[in-house]
Amino acid sequence: MPESTSSAAASSDGRPGVLPDYPHLDHLRRQARELHRALKRGDAAALQRAATYRVDVGASLAQAQLVLARGYGFASWPTLVEEVERRRARAADDAGFIATWLTWAIGQGYRRPRPERAWALAQTRAMAQRDAALVLALACGELATVQRLLPPSQVHEPLPPLAAPPIAIAAFSGLGHIAACREGLRATVRWLLAQGADANAKLRVPGADHPLPVLYGATAHTGDGEVVSALLAAGADPNDNESLYHATEQADRSIIAALVQAGARWTGTNALFRQLDHDDLLGLQQALALGADANELSPTTGTRPLHHALMRGRGLSFVQALVSAGADPAARDSHGLTVAWHAERVGRTDVVTWLAASGHAVPARDLRSRFLAACAAADECSARAALVKHPGLLTQLEPMELRLLPEQAQRGQSASVRLMLALGWPVSVPGPWEASALNQAAFRGDAEMVALLLEHGARWSERNGYGGNALGSCLHAGVNEAVPGGDYAAVLRLLLDAGAPVPRPDPDWPDALATAAEQAAA
Repeated sequence: MPESTSSAAASSDGRPGVLPDYPHLDHLRRQARELHRALKRGDAAALQRAATYRVDVGASLAQAQLVLARGYGFASWPTLVEEVERRRARAADDAGFIATWLTWAIGQGYRRPRPERAWALAQTRAMAQRDAALVLALACGELATVQRLLPPSQVHEPLPPLAAPPIAIAAFSGLGHIAACREGLRATVRWLLAQGADANAKLRVPGADHPLPVLYGATAHTGDGEVVSALLAAGADPNDNESLYHATEQADRSIIAALVQAGARWTGTNALFRQLDHDDLLGLQQALALGADANELSPTTGTRPLHHALMRGRGLSFVQALVSAGADPAARDSHGLTVAWHAERVGRTDVVTWLAASGHAVPARDLRSRFLAACAAADECSARAALVKHPGLLTQLEPMELRLLPEQAQRGQSASVRLMLALGWPVSVPGPWEASALNQAAFRGDAEMVALLLEHGARWSERNGYGGNALGSCLHAGVNEAVPGGDYAAVLRLLLDAGAPVPRPDPDWPDALATAAEQAAA
């Protein structure tokens, strides 16, 4: 619908303005940028408008956004953005609303569900069209509405817009994370199964490469052990090559227990390796107690759990837990490399010492190996001593050895990265997922490391194995896979200052990330 542009954000005396009936976020962002520029140049009317909020010529874009939001009668810019989304969603017809709403309720491609946003929007309207109303009720766990609209004889019939069986909408719903919906979703899934719904049905999530089983949806999207148990009791296949792997990512640890009890096999799924991607010792101990093979050889990485744990930055307690569960500390990976070699490679001197005390010391090493070990452990004295003995050593390292820089960046080992850069390490060499150290640090939201790498010549345009660059690594992780503690807005500002093009925010962006982009565009 056309956007009304007749209303100002506030009158000259500061009274709230009226938000247009069909507001557009781009228009409001443009207003905020214009106000920001006016404040910076000392425009009298803009300063008078902002004076109530103690904002002056030193205002940031975030402050200008606050002034604009308050001018429309909203407490904050995010509150205004949410209202814009609600109004535009209400303006769509039922089919259009549901098509957009499902991307928040069940996710889209790499984007996870946005349950809070989906739940808030679900409260804004009643559906007149039957299919749309049924989809909304299924995803929100409104069992009474589902029973009214869905005859038991139709539980297998696909629903638009995703051609999805009803059980898939309920099982994939991220609204299982909303307390008000959780019990209703559980009851809805149980009722659908009781009516004969297929516990092995699949759904093609928008943006996904292939259809995914509903058990995966209950595991990775709804994340609810009771829904998973209900599907398993109804015959869902626990060995779908998806669910056990993604169960290791969930806070509800009853999911893993239910899958294993139903016959899920660890071997060949990489689930234990995925568990080791997380700094979660209790989760590892549970997986081992449930039968995960501490000596499994990964078919994709050619490593065993002990090797993988060290490569992912796990410490001595993880190594000890694996060994206690039967892992062989003398085991070699598919390249013939020992656990002690991996420990030295990642700079875990405590693990190297513990292994040596158990009879698994690192074999006698040449100067090059000692140099790499010193770099990994951030042992500057030993590293520089090696270079004194062999000044050209750094230029003679093999590609696999040069990967140490991006590998340590991926593990967040700042001291090691700082030392290697100081020694003259090539800054853009590719590492895991063919990505440079800058890509790795940007993905982690590690602003300090990003700044360090840029100071040493890293470029925002360095590519990664997915066809993107460091800017894309920052944005993808910041929106979809944020590392706890990561400051993606700070990383974005650093990359923009380094010449990256200003990206256009979309409604799914966290507010801090969107604000950083808006500030750069102002």
